[in-house]
Amino acid sequence: MTSRRKLLAFPALGLLAAMVWTVAGGVTVAKGQEKEISIHRAHQGSYRKPYGKPIFILALGSDAGAPKYGRGGSYGSGRADSIHIIAINPVQKKATLVGIPRDSYVDLACGGKDKINAGLQAGGAECMVNTVEALTGGKIRFDYYVLGGFQSVENAVNDLGGIPVKVDRGTFGNSSRVLKDDNSRAQGIRTGPNVLSGKQALAYARDRHDYLRGDFDRTIHQGQVFLGGLTKARTLVGVDPGKSLSFLRTVFRNVRTDIPVVEAFHLGLLALQITPADVTNTLLDGHPDNVGKASVVFLDNPGPLLANVADDAIIN
Repeated sequence: MTSRRKLLAFPALGLLAAMVWTVAGGVTVAKGQEKEISIHRAHQGSYRKPYGKPIFILALGSDAGAPKYGRGGSYGSGRADSIHIIAINPVQKKATLVGIPRDSYVDLACGGKDKINAGLQAGGAECMVNTVEALTGGKIRFDYYVLGGFQSVENAVNDLGGIPVKVDRGTFGNSSRVLKDDNSRAQGIRTGPNVLSGKQALAYARDRHDYLRGDFDRTIHQGQVFLGGLTKARTLVGVDPGKSLSFLRTVFRNVRTDIPVVEAFHLGLLALQITPADVTNTLLDGHPDNVGKASVVFLDNPGPLLANVADDAIIN
């Protein structure tokens, strides 16, 4: 193996983190704070994925554990307000992101019927894993889950020197070339091709008031930010393979995981080989309604799309 290829193998867990930081909160934290991201096997017991089989990761972003944004507690004490299935085809080097609207009204694996984001608060990551697996009709069995918050998305993006994102034009009311939502702090972001700072990337990923379809649009935008992060990470490593060493140091300092190092290395190297153009960014669609006084989303027949992804991690 050449020295360049050896360096490219180092991001490993770092590349896995890079794949999910936009939906699970980033990898850089201040000294003394809770580590921003945790990566674990989704099910207990020994694990060895057969070569060539699709890899499935459930990425969860909690609405808690972010004091800077007025969100107290730990990640596990909050609701999963960002939920994405990451499906990877290791042979074709392609992937699919499937966002699940946080208000989707489903049967929770830990009991009761509620918005899907309530599963994290009610039964932890295990409840979320089992709930989403049930939603797929058992066709997807997750290999890993990732849990974090959004406290340090700003730092993560800033560490990358900003990320390229084509910001969608506002669609709520009159279309706007400048975002106006002050709830997400997205006001002033210009639409079109951008290099977003950390603050802007987080705001865009949270903005739902500038867009006609609200949380549906926001879910897609989270995927766009993810792709921007992956694009920038691949660019940095491609220009200077030595940067993968700094990625590795940052990740192992700030990530909790029970994944064996060799397994993490292989997974990270695989992520590095996937180009953003080969990642499909989609979501489970649905329609808003009310259950009592609660505003919820009823999913529109998610079975076919999930079965399509479950087959080979690619939407055909």
